[in-house]
Amino acid sequence: MKRVCGHVLAGLTVLAGGAVGTSACVHDDSTIFVFDVLAPQEVSNGQLCSYSSSTTQLYLSSGVADIDFVDGYAPTYLVGNQMVPQGNPSTPQDETSFVTIQGAVVRITDSSSPPRQLATFTRLTSGPLLPLNGTTPSYTPISVLTIDHDTLLRPDVAGVVSGPDRSIVRLVTYVRFFGQTTGGLSVESGEFEFPVDVCRGCLITFAPQDINPEFEAPNCGNAATGMGGAQTLPIPCTPGQDIPIDCSQCQSIPDCHPPLVVPGGVIPDAGAG
Repeated sequence: MKRVCGHVLAGLTVLAGGAVGTSACVHDDSTIFVFDVLAPQEVSNGQLCSYSSSTTQLYLSSGVADIDFVDGYAPTYLVGNQMVPQGNPSTPQDETSFVTIQGAVVRITDSSSPPRQLATFTRLTSGPLLPLNGTTPSYTPISVLTIDHDTLLRPDVAGVVSGPDRSIVRLVTYVRFFGQTTGGLSVESGEFEFPVDVCRGCLITFAPQDINPEFEAPNCGNAATGMGGAQTLPIPCTPGQDIPIDCSQCQSIPDCHPPLVVPGGVIPDAGAG
């Protein structure tokens, strides 16, 4: 189904790096579409995530944003293009079915019923999409911010996950990518829904040697002596997003070396430096 829609960005909240403008768009789910959200990897310290255009990569059914580490959530989507090639090497006909992704329209709701909308904004991003290859769509991984800083700082989000119970707040993100073909056609994907659990400290893990056997409480005490494995363990390419991190690799974060609370007082953490 195709329909022409007025895509007015001026009425949306635009984050840094975005732009304000107005463009027409063609809503056509069979042209560009979101295949899935790709799972990040663990890498050597300092390396970046690496994604391909393969549809056999691991993907996520939901995400996690740990505000001990991140002030926004930016997953990588595998975006596809099913537009049929128009160029012909035997004739002087240019290829007009390449798509350049220009950005995404994002909205965020809570998980209540009915859902309550918390934010909406446009975020610019980029990525090339080749035309259909025979009967196979082309794909490219594209990252875009889908939970902004202001939403994570809301009292009903950050205030709840930082409370004494360390509750988890589930947000639901909706993203629509938009772009333009080399033939000058503005295109837009259907809206892709993706839930994200917001927490504080839930992605921090403690190895058995970091648990005090007397009080059964974690404090990552071996990190201070170099026994916690920080030098050899892989690290999430985006700490605090989707993948757990060992406490020995995040000693600048207070929740990675909590003090031991014992009857009669608090024992300072051996791994706090």
